[in-house]
Amino acid sequence: MRTGHTTPARPETGVMLDVARAYYRPSLVERYIDLLAAHGGRFLHLHLTDDQNVGIESAVLGQTPANADLHDGVYTSRVTGRPFLSTAQARGIAAYAAKRGIAIVPEVDTPGHMAAAFALLEARHGKRWVDRIRSGESELDPSAPGSVALATELLAEVMRTFPQSRAVHIGGDEWGEDVSADERVTWSNTMAAAIGTKSVWAWNDGIDRSAVRRLDPRIRVTYWSLDGDTEDATERRERRQHRARASDLATAGTDLLNYDSYYLYEVPTDLDPADSSYTAADLRQHWTLRTWDGDSGARLATPMSGSAVAVWGEDLDAPPSRALLRWSTPHIVAMIETADG
Repeated sequence: MRTGHTTPARPETGVMLDVARAYYRPSLVERYIDLLAAHGGRFLHLHLTDDQNVGIESAVLGQTPANADLHDGVYTSRVTGRPFLSTAQARGIAAYAAKRGIAIVPEVDTPGHMAAAFALLEARHGKRWVDRIRSGESELDPSAPGSVALATELLAEVMRTFPQSRAVHIGGDEWGEDVSADERVTWSNTMAAAIGTKSVWAWNDGIDRSAVRRLDPRIRVTYWSLDGDTEDATERRERRQHRARASDLATAGTDLLNYDSYYLYEVPTDLDPADSSYTAADLRQHWTLRTWDGDSGARLATPMSGSAVAVWGEDLDAPPSRALLRWSTPHIVAMIETADG
């Protein structure tokens, strides 16, 4: 069995915060760190980039405090009109996490979900420059040499911002359907090589069954969905035919982290307490670290090595606040306790 990992003594549990599409003040991020530390969590995964926004300072993209407006401690891009964390703020969060024993896992999501990055790059270099690396509105063309150069630059930059992080997430989700399995695995392996000696994490849906054995064995797969939760029946059937199942990856020796979208994703809107209570209770009753295909009942032979609750920000009615923390706490605690159980 090929593997680049060792099984932890206890599950590695954590939280993912979508700090790209929703702005979290550093003090609120620190409260999530406190929550994890209080209940035995191990990591905070920061989803830093997405189509709507790049949630962190990036000299590579031209998003810096010097090119932003500052109000009440919040930097707002003059290009996108969206707030972002400065490098200093991000490093402050990382330092606080280190004191509390929580690992920070930063994510730069490529080659998809690049629309906001393209907007910043157009402002800096012009549309013709971006068109050389762009495929469609929001995806890097994996065959363009400039795409690899840009993505690896962004990874190097985020590793400088979070020098203490032992793991980096390379994204790799929701690829365009016209990209081959070989192109996807080659991209993932190239990004993994750029990470160097750090641990590499990636989303599962860019990995085809035919490419599992060619995946860099260092890559830990955050498994969220086999079919991307599409509502299109034809698309769903096709994806389920060719994408790697969690069982395929486990058999090949790939280390898996459980991000099952049915039980572990939060896409909050109005923070209805009834939704929070139901989600936590449903998880405690039906979910385990072996769960991998929503509420289908599918189970792996052995548990995944860890899990996370992912808090997505695209549908929030109001900016993240202590109210969101209170709303998501029962779900996060239920996940940690059930994983440990």
